[in-house]
Amino acid sequence: MIKVGFKRGTFAVLDAAGQVVPDKVFVIEGKPGKGGMVEASISGISPDSIKVYASNTAYFVSAKGTGDVKADIDILDIPQEMQEAVLGRKKHADGFTLIGEDTDPPYVAGILESEDANGQPVLYSLLRGKFSAGDERFKTNEDKPGEPESEKLSMDCTANDDGQTIAYGIGSELASKLRAYAFPGYTPEVPAP
Repeated sequence: MIKVGFKRGTFAVLDAAGQVVPDKVFVIEGKPGKGGMVEASISGISPDSIKVYASNTAYFVSAKGTGDVKADIDILDIPQEMQEAVLGRKKHADGFTLIGEDTDPPYVAGILESEDANGQPVLYSLLRGKFSAGDERFKTNEDKPGEPESEKLSMDCTANDDGQTIAYGIGSELASKLRAYAFPGYTPEVPAP
């Protein structure tokens, strides 16, 4: 399937029952000060194939389920509130953020949105997983204007309560159904494509 551009990413923190925490839904769609989606890659969608040999030939191929599903997501200007929520970071009473031995990222669901060649919405959902952050880097300014760099979040995905890891669909009709499935218990309308 052709994907043209990367319009939006929506990420929702899930509670212990697998339901969306309503005040922890983050929409990243290129609005100033609220971040913009740059790139995402999903690996491990297909399982590793295992060949079983009999009578001196490959007799059977076992390839059921998924592999080790992971997503690397680049976002320019990740909102701090989202970083803290999806990475399980804590706010100190004085306002700064702490990362330490009690840092425990919650499960999160995410929807990545693009379009196909005909302008129809294309949605991929990572149904459940935990985020980790890339390295923090500092770099001096050189003899030219500085250019902001995107930040990388990595998601180790696991199956939802239905045993599914990824959902995807094309078209406006499927978009609302996929959103409802990916974000259980979330009633406010997620932005339309």
